[in-house]
Amino acid sequence: MSDIPATARPRSVATKTTPVADAVATATSLAAGVAAPAASLYVHIPYCHAKCPYCDFNSYAATEWPEDRYADALLAELGTHRSTEPWRDTMLATIFFGGGTPSLFRPATIARLLDGIAARWRVAADAEITLEANPGTVERGHLAGFRTAGVNRRSFGVQSFQPHLLRTLGRIHSADDARAALAAARAAGFDNVNLDLIFAVPGQTRAAWAADVAELLACAPEHVSAYNLTYEAGTPFHSWRARGELVPLGEDDELWMYQHVRAALAAAGYEQYEISNFARPGRAARHNCGYWRGVPYLGVGAGAHSYAATPGWGERWSNERIPERYIARVGSGGDATVSRETLTFDTAAAEFMFLGLRELRGVDPLVFAGRFGAPLATVHPEVEPLRRDGLLVDRESRLALSERGLMVADSVFAAFL
Repeated sequence: MSDIPATARPRSVATKTTPVADAVATATSLAAGVAAPAASLYVHIPYCHAKCPYCDFNSYAATEWPEDRYADALLAELGTHRSTEPWRDTMLATIFFGGGTPSLFRPATIARLLDGIAARWRVAADAEITLEANPGTVERGHLAGFRTAGVNRRSFGVQSFQPHLLRTLGRIHSADDARAALAAARAAGFDNVNLDLIFAVPGQTRAAWAADVAELLACAPEHVSAYNLTYEAGTPFHSWRARGELVPLGEDDELWMYQHVRAALAAAGYEQYEISNFARPGRAARHNCGYWRGVPYLGVGAGAHSYAATPGWGERWSNERIPERYIARVGSGGDATVSRETLTFDTAAAEFMFLGLRELRGVDPLVFAGRFGAPLATVHPEVEPLRRDGLLVDRESRLALSERGLMVADSVFAAFL
């Protein structure tokens, strides 16, 4: 599950790049090749039944939650943004409900939110509308309700089909729950489903990972996100690792697992289009692609982040993180913004590179020059050494990570910071 952080966190091999981890794209819609005023909307629902010990997203374990009051606050915040620049004339190309566990909310609440969004903005006829879910909390009867509400893409945080690894990860669902959730989604009419898997989990063997990948392929989702486990500061996993209570998997095993899933998915007809993401033809996650390509996005909800391609190099801001404080701030003034940043040339130029290079197609030097008024090689002289070292390659008039660069992507990205 995911919210949107203020900064991208490049990692080696494959890392989670949900609306949370990649929501700092700062190039304009010109960089994306998308004509303004197309934009994306992210709706953050922060409640979970349990907080996973590896998770550093803005989420909160709860046995009950103020669903109606929180939805009221979301609609009030949406109303505030609708009446202000730069969102007044926006066309929404994608909508993403992330968390937390958005599927904890009733279908009627999701329908109310989508109706409220449609009353405030133009929504593209073919808009991608995603709702995340934990397989252990999915009410089977709700899936048809979500589909009727307008959700047309589901994303399930499966993470593993191995019981002992699910326990290690603190997941509350079983492998059977994941299978049942997918079957129920299909029965409800969802023909665009993403499944998440995590590798490099302490105690995970190569055989266990191969079994997970095989099970995933048997499920035949349209989209796959395969992430290596990371130990984020402030999480129990980070503390347990520091105390020696968790022993990370070795780099050789981690690399083997990444290479295995890439090969297996390619053989099954999936295209790897980003470091961690694979899709059937035409099923790439359009919402996440927007983050990597610099499409403006509005984030509403507790802790959500936004980016606008304002004159200059763009601007981003973030909301109050604590749900009750968020509700109170919106109730008193219609807005929950607590921080705001105007981007500099250097920041925007760096993020154009390390976000754009996440996609295997790479970045277009001509688009870069049009955006920043100077050749890419002039602004980023570090490109040539990276090319000489075989970490970047020229591919169909674009600059992209090489196969070796893909394995050490964090080091490549760090060169632009």
